[in-house]
Amino acid sequence: MKKIMQFTLLLVTLNLSPIFVQADEKLNEELMKIVKEFTPSNALLVSPEKPFSTQSIQLYDFNHDGQKEIIATFEIKAKEQPNPSQFGVMVLKKVNNDWQKVWETKAQGVGLNFSGLADITGDGTKEYLIGVTIGAAAGNKLEIFQWNDNSFINIADVPYFEIDILNQNKKVSLAIWQWYIGESYLVDVLKWNGEKLVFDKESYSKYYPIIENFYKDKISKMDAWFYWYCLADAQIKANLFEEASKSIEKGSLLAKKLSMPEVVQTFNELSDRLEEKKKGLMNSLSLIDNAHEYSLIRRISNHMV
Repeated sequence: MKKIMQFTLLLVTLNLSPIFVQADEKLNEELMKIVKEFTPSNALLVSPEKPFSTQSIQLYDFNHDGQKEIIATFEIKAKEQPNPSQFGVMVLKKVNNDWQKVWETKAQGVGLNFSGLADITGDGTKEYLIGVTIGAAAGNKLEIFQWNDNSFINIADVPYFEIDILNQNKKVSLAIWQWYIGESYLVDVLKWNGEKLVFDKESYSKYYPIIENFYKDKISKMDAWFYWYCLADAQIKANLFEEASKSIEKGSLLAKKLSMPEVVQTFNELSDRLEEKKKGLMNSLSLIDNAHEYSLIRRISNHMV
């Protein structure tokens, strides 16, 4: 009986797959035809490097009216190479059975690193994120656009080398990796506070193991001071003070052995930052304890009266 069921399911899969493939191909052809009407004559549609497998055409219903808008990314190559190209995105909306271009933006760069959607503001509508590569040393520039009255407004610009979109407890935050030295990066995790992107300490602590594993792997292959520096920076941000102190000590020792006084001073400054963070946390805990003690005294006093 089991074999018959498997064979039946296989037949169903084999029979339906070509239908779905044909439907997808037809949809893609229709979308491509629509997009080409609005694409600049000297432009080519391009897919971003990330997220992986993202196409040049994406669909999303920004105003929740049941009709998805079309998001298309393209490149306009510079006439004289290797000058930077222009990388752009346009949004098409269907109005009274006709497609219209409601928004477009372009940025100069050498590659399209990112194009995607995420509800950064937490208002139930996803923002559009585009990251254009400026250069090998300069990295990428992320622009975040919020849907507003059938168009977009820019709500944030973020430089980055690597980026992760984090979804934790229905809250979206951004893990931003900024290049430091060699293959080392300083990492921040950012969230929207209603007005701008700010450091997200809760999400950072949850994301920290990824950073730690990255540097443990790097250090196992090359025990370099800059890996210890970036790891210590991450540990301070994650409130792992004992671990940060050990990382600072190891990195500083490596710098001393290499006779690099400026780097040793950099570690001393990082150590000062660690001590300030410790004091700040202790003061916060003291204030909380005092508030609890005051509240308890008031309750006791009221009971006695």
